[in-house]
Amino acid sequence: MRLLLSSVSAPMTECRAIAAAGFELTALVARYCDCGDFGIASAPVDFDSPFRLRSAPVFPTRPYPYSRFLSGVAEAIALSEPDGVLYWGEPSELAAAQVLGAAKRLQPEARLGAFVFENIDRQWRGKLSWLRGRAERRVLSDLDFAICATCTARDRLMRLGVPGDRCHVVYPQVDAELFRPVGARELRSELGLADRIVVGFCGRLVQEKGIDLLIDAVAELPDQYALLLVGGGREEGALLARAAESGMAGRVRHVDHVTRDEVPEYVCAMDMLVLPSRPVPQWQEQYGRVLPEAMLCGVPVIGSSSGAIPEVIGEAGLVFEQENVSALREAILRLGSDRSLRRELAEAGRERARTTFSTTYSEQLPAALRSSVEMPLRRRGN
Repeated sequence: MRLLLSSVSAPMTECRAIAAAGFELTALVARYCDCGDFGIASAPVDFDSPFRLRSAPVFPTRPYPYSRFLSGVAEAIALSEPDGVLYWGEPSELAAAQVLGAAKRLQPEARLGAFVFENIDRQWRGKLSWLRGRAERRVLSDLDFAICATCTARDRLMRLGVPGDRCHVVYPQVDAELFRPVGARELRSELGLADRIVVGFCGRLVQEKGIDLLIDAVAELPDQYALLLVGGGREEGALLARAAESGMAGRVRHVDHVTRDEVPEYVCAMDMLVLPSRPVPQWQEQYGRVLPEAMLCGVPVIGSSSGAIPEVIGEAGLVFEQENVSALREAILRLGSDRSLRRELAEAGRERARTTFSTTYSEQLPAALRSSVEMPLRRRGN
């Protein structure tokens, strides 16, 4: 089965998993693209094994939803002669409309799909955002199938008219070999947290992640509770200042950068990991990858009710009402004061993450792609 995957990012892990499942895969990705908070995407040198990779320049290189390929689209379609075309990104990205529109013209029997995270309804008003609205309408009218990162993403597509039987939920895969319980006693000692109950956060320090709520919650807890923040972001200075003003600077540890291989040790240094995300006008939590990663490490998790967080946690952690500092504080106290509950949720979390999130790209994604490519063509827009 021949598949063309295109993206302005460089989803190499996903491509390798698809190729390993037996697909004859060609990937067309941006040579360079600035994906904002999600980092820089840059493609390796073109190669032909274990799948064909072709990169091409895009313009503009930021903001990435407005990027379009300057070349290579028709060539990639001709090279791959795909049975299916998967755009790895949102239907509202201009490159999605470009690639899937070209495939519709040049390979009319190919099934067209997208891998989507977006889980809120958008109006696409103001400035240039109407371009994204136009792209989304065009793509959605042509989609034969969608791979959805969560049920909340699937539900949004169904509200927009994509038939439910053409929407497959495939959670983003987490690395069960990297994320596992490791000894962190020495690290806790180095951080001055040996005798503390460590409440942790790992990720981008930005407004929508709700770290200010976490600071406010921990500030009113007994001194034995400490806060470990791992990550950086545009709100970093303001958040650390907030912690100092609350009188808890001595109970906060901030590590602004760690390598991916070091993340499990820092997560394991936590007695609990909290993801207190809040909705903002153009975003709500789309997945929260750090949750299943912490679960695999055997660390109990607490999350807000925002977006896909309750779906990801299931019954294997605690969920509090979004933006409710009192409810967050109570959840932290509940875990902090009950060692047996921490052990129970740690075990439940490991099992949930292992069975639900650790093999999705190697097992569920190939199955979803095969069934999608074998479905009859959907009646498409003009």
